[in-house]
Amino acid sequence: MTLSGKIQIGLLTAGIFLIGLQFQRHHRQAGESSVIENEVRSKARELESRQAVLAALEKRNGELLESERRAGNENLLSLMRERAAATSAAQDSSGIHSLGSALATVLDSPEQQEIDRENLRNDMKANLRLFFKLVNLSPEKIEQFIDLNLEMERRKANRMSALLRGNMTVADALAERDRDNLESDDRKRAVLGAEGCAFRESIAEGMRNDEAKRLLNIIQQNMGGNTLSQDQSSRLQGLLKTEIVGIPLDDTDLFRPPDEWAQIVAERQQNVLSGAAAFLSESQMETLKALTAVDLAQRRQEMVLKRKALGIRSP
Repeated sequence: MTLSGKIQIGLLTAGIFLIGLQFQRHHRQAGESSVIENEVRSKARELESRQAVLAALEKRNGELLESERRAGNENLLSLMRERAAATSAAQDSSGIHSLGSALATVLDSPEQQEIDRENLRNDMKANLRLFFKLVNLSPEKIEQFIDLNLEMERRKANRMSALLRGNMTVADALAERDRDNLESDDRKRAVLGAEGCAFRESIAEGMRNDEAKRLLNIIQQNMGGNTLSQDQSSRLQGLLKTEIVGIPLDDTDLFRPPDEWAQIVAERQQNVLSGAAAFLSESQMETLKALTAVDLAQRRQEMVLKRKALGIRSP
C-alpha cells in the first residue's frame, strides 16, 4: 500500500477513534449508547469501503507501472498519466476530446513542459551523481550531458503529441526516432569520452545480463525433470540477451498495429527457438516453445493495456 494510502487510512482511523471518545463522553452524560455504536459502525463501513477503493487503485497502478517497465520508458508514461488526469476529466465531460487529445494537450503545454523539464533535471542530477563522479565529468560536461537527455525527452514528447493528434504517421515517427537515437549516441560519446562511454556500456551490459538471467531462471524452473546443463544454460542465456532483452520497442512502437507489433516480438522469439534447437533436447524444446507462446500472449496483453492508457484507438 502506498504512503498516501496509509496516511489516509491512518487519519480516518484516528477520526473514528476521536468520534468514539466524543460519543462515549456523551453516553456517560446522556446514556445514549446506541448512538455511539451506530456512528462507529458507519465510520467502520466507510473505512472498509475506502480501503477497497485504495486496493483496487493500487492494483491498477501496479499493472500500468509493470507494463511501462517492460516497455522501457516508465518515466514518460507515468508523467503523462499524472499530468493528464485533470485535463482528461474536464475535456471528456464535454465529449469534445478523447484521452489521447488530453494527453497531447498536456504534452504541448509550455508551462507544464518547463515544470517537467526542471523535475527531470533534478532527478537526473540526483540519480546520476555517482555515475558522473565515476567517469570524472566536469561540471560543464555534466550540464551538457543533462541538457542532451532533456532535449531527447522533449523530442520524444513532441513526437508522442504529434502521433496522438494524428499529425504524424507511425513510419515518420519511427524514422525520426531512429535518427534521434543515432544523433544522441554520437553526442553522448563526445561528452563522455572513450572511457566514460565504455563505463556506461558496461553498466548497460550488466543490466542486459541480469534480465537474461532472470528469463533463464523462469525457463529453468519450468523444465521439470529436463533441467538445463551449465553449457545449455550459458548458450540459452546468450540467445535471450541478444534476441529478447534487446527487442527494440519503445513508446513509438505502441502506435503500430497490434499484429505488426506482435510479429516483431514473435520473430525475435523464433530466433531463440531456432538457435536453441541446436543444443536443447526435444522435450526441452517443447517446454521452451510453450513458454514462448505464453510470453508472447502476455507481452501483447501488456501492449494493449498501454495503448488504452494512452488513448490509442485500435485499427
